[in-house]
Amino acid sequence: MDWRERTELTLAGLAAERPARPMIFVALFALVMFLPGFFSLPPIDRDETRFAQASRQMAQSGDYIDIRLGEGTRYKKPVGIYWLQAAAVKLVGESHVNEIWVYRLPSLVMGVAVCLLTYLIALSLIGAQGALVAALLMAVCFVLGGEARLAKTDATLLTTVLAAQLVLARLHMRGAEALRGGWPWLFWGAMGGSTLIKGPIGPMVVGLTVLALIALRRGVRWLAPLRWGRGLLLFAVIVLPWYVAITVKSGDAFWAEALGRDLIGKIGEGQESHGAPFGAYALAVWLSFWPASILLPFGLWFAWRARRDRAVLFCLAWLLPSWLVFEFTATKLIHYVMPTYPALAVLCAAGWLARPDEALRRPYRLFLAAFLLLGLGLAAAPVIFTLQYGTGPGLIWALGVAFTLVGIWFVWSRMCDGARLSPVLGLGLLSLGLSVSLFGHLARFEHIWPSNALADLHVQAQEMCDQPAYFSVGYAEPSLMLLSRKLPRFVGAEEAAGALPEAGAGCALIFVEDRQRVDFDISAPRKGEVIGRVEGFGLGGAEELGITAYLFR
Repeated sequence: MDWRERTELTLAGLAAERPARPMIFVALFALVMFLPGFFSLPPIDRDETRFAQASRQMAQSGDYIDIRLGEGTRYKKPVGIYWLQAAAVKLVGESHVNEIWVYRLPSLVMGVAVCLLTYLIALSLIGAQGALVAALLMAVCFVLGGEARLAKTDATLLTTVLAAQLVLARLHMRGAEALRGGWPWLFWGAMGGSTLIKGPIGPMVVGLTVLALIALRRGVRWLAPLRWGRGLLLFAVIVLPWYVAITVKSGDAFWAEALGRDLIGKIGEGQESHGAPFGAYALAVWLSFWPASILLPFGLWFAWRARRDRAVLFCLAWLLPSWLVFEFTATKLIHYVMPTYPALAVLCAAGWLARPDEALRRPYRLFLAAFLLLGLGLAAAPVIFTLQYGTGPGLIWALGVAFTLVGIWFVWSRMCDGARLSPVLGLGLLSLGLSVSLFGHLARFEHIWPSNALADLHVQAQEMCDQPAYFSVGYAEPSLMLLSRKLPRFVGAEEAAGALPEAGAGCALIFVEDRQRVDFDISAPRKGEVIGRVEGFGLGGAEELGITAYLFR
């Protein structure tokens, strides 16, 4: 028996164990996938840094009702994610309040939880081996890996959706006996938590699943074990206190922003240049679900072949209605459709394990070869970008490419040899290779992180004079707020010039972006000392930037 056969048998033996051991393996596997770049990636503008900075201000102010960003409010999303990130700050210690990895901790934990919940759902639907494969497919999924590294809502939202879908899957497959004990409270607690994280999105996905299952099962009596009366009361107890409190505090400002401009606005038109036609997600899934999308043809085949199977019906009821809603929504981002990906992972795992015992057919071999070459292209792409700015490949990028090449060989050889479980380890190498070559490599590319250099100049200015006033003209990225010990004021050229202290009466540090420099020089009553200049590429605005730092004293 060679190492290939031993690997296959080891995974089969692991899958056959009681759930605790496979779940430990899944959690460790997911951490290996998610950790490259987690600590080293600087704050990414703009959404991540907006969430993190608002959470920082919440933790520092002690106001856990209102959501503030700088001198304004941040009402696009409910309070749940800010509570989790503020809790992470308190847990780690406020000495790390400027470090972005602290705010990413909830997403990392929830990313691992997504994989574990996918395992438990699949265990109810397709058995032990399928559950292990489905969980590992979610762990290697590119879009989940990205969200597990970002201080945003989406990994946490998906966790709440999966907790509710786990209860539904048990009820659908095994009936009322599967919901004895606290299972109904998990369902309603997850729905309440989801509503505090991202409003109606989580309940919409779960609700559409319920409606589709009602239509398929032609009745509602099977839902009685969810204890709707007490469950809705628990939901209200979780959700209403904060929503009432923020309404009292903000009037209609929260609802106007969260529902009017954010949610309804995204449905009607593509906001912030994120519009795309119907069908965009069906095309994007081959990349956003990559490398798990290598098994997607088997998932589609199995969904059609076994479309009357009870487990497949559950996955389709989960997948199709929500997918259609996301496709019809005008604003599209690749992570929006992520709440449906665990259903895809279950179908892909079931289809791969149910395939005929024969050699892979030529059309799929061509597809596999193309997608493995795509993996090599994705791993190589980051260095092409950095070479444009004179930054060479580096050891980190080379390590990522090496992982990718080993993964390509492993996936091709094991799939063509007819292995059932071990090819997923090869997909893990592909995912790890992309993570290292992308996140690990770009984290060390200073040109795209101008806020880092600007924050260092703020530290330098504090050493040159006592507590300088702090302004930024033309550069208003929230990452500068997060990285600075003192909040900068984002103002126009004339306002910054008007706020300058008189000579000898204090000092001020002013960052001026090149496009505002002429206006500032005209408006300033006197010349400042240039203590530094930063040039770079702003990810938030996707533009080249030049920023001069002036110290007035």
